[in-house]
Amino acid sequence: MAHYLRYIGIAIIILFSCGALSSSYAQEDGAGQTIQIYTRLHSFIGKPSWLLIIRDLDHNQNIPYLFDIKKGNNFWVAFSYGRNYLITASELQISDYQSRKNTFKRYKIKNFCHLESNGRILRAKSLHITIDGDLSLNRDSYSCHVSQYADPNFTIVNPMSTQD
Repeated sequence: MAHYLRYIGIAIIILFSCGALSSSYAQEDGAGQTIQIYTRLHSFIGKPSWLLIIRDLDHNQNIPYLFDIKKGNNFWVAFSYGRNYLITASELQISDYQSRKNTFKRYKIKNFCHLESNGRILRAKSLHITIDGDLSLNRDSYSCHVSQYADPNFTIVNPMSTQD
């Protein structure tokens, strides 16, 4: 029962955060920071999903991201709308059904890739994350490479604006 209450609580937090997300906007001076994530996985077990929650201190909001890993090579971008933020959660969940035993198991890796800030504020720093290897419960089978860099002006170009 407590298991379901926890998921209901997380769902409520995400719904309220999404409401805040829809009413927010990127700063007009382009000062928001980005987290660029690349995966180059050879294999993975079960159905992994990665919950990443960013606490934007400049706009006083939580920004949740949920990445479902369905293939080995992925590219995702997570945005903060301000320059100062925390990563409050980075949790990988692997759901696995074993048909021979007719069992369903859910595994969690807290602080996945050691991204959680633990109170340290990331000030005007964007992140570049690459995850390589075989994604499993064995933390030695994959590696996370995390680098920080100053990037005040990340721009996504509209493909229609590049045509004549």
